[in-house]
Amino acid sequence: MPNGGNAFRDDRADQLAGIDNVTDLFLDCEWADVLASQLVSIGLVSADLRHTFYAERDPLPADPMPFVRVAVYPLLERGEAAMSDALLTLRLRTFLATVPKPSIGYDSPHDRSLCQFVLDGMDEPEPEGPDPPDIQWQHLDLDADRERWWRDHPEHQLQRHHAGVDALALRGAWLGQRS
Repeated sequence: MPNGGNAFRDDRADQLAGIDNVTDLFLDCEWADVLASQLVSIGLVSADLRHTFYAERDPLPADPMPFVRVAVYPLLERGEAAMSDALLTLRLRTFLATVPKPSIGYDSPHDRSLCQFVLDGMDEPEPEGPDPPDIQWQHLDLDADRERWWRDHPEHQLQRHHAGVDALALRGAWLGQRS
């Protein structure tokens, strides 16, 4: 994630740790095609910002929609964030194994489907890593709150459509609704 992952820490982070013994995570995925079946990147961030995950698919889908080519691909970090399908599955499973009672909030059913696709091993016949934990999934309808977060955080506007930053925006929308 840009700036090392925890650059967005706020004063409420310590208050949010361990509420109901569930770890609230916020998910965003970027995809390359109109059917939302070709994962580009995935970001997860916890409410308390203690748990963050960001990864990009390598190789990337070769023929993305024009919007993705101009708005999403330029934001990709590549380097260590870029990984094969097998490694992406392993890293996501390993990450979630460290998160107590994960509850994943998402704003698009495509995000949930793509995350589940990664957890299931993508197209790998025998995915490696710990078995995925039991996950509570929450569809979050926070469009107005998320837009308010973007207005309140213009410094992140140029990173909109980066899966990690979009996950932070969803987190911010959720926090804004709770305060």
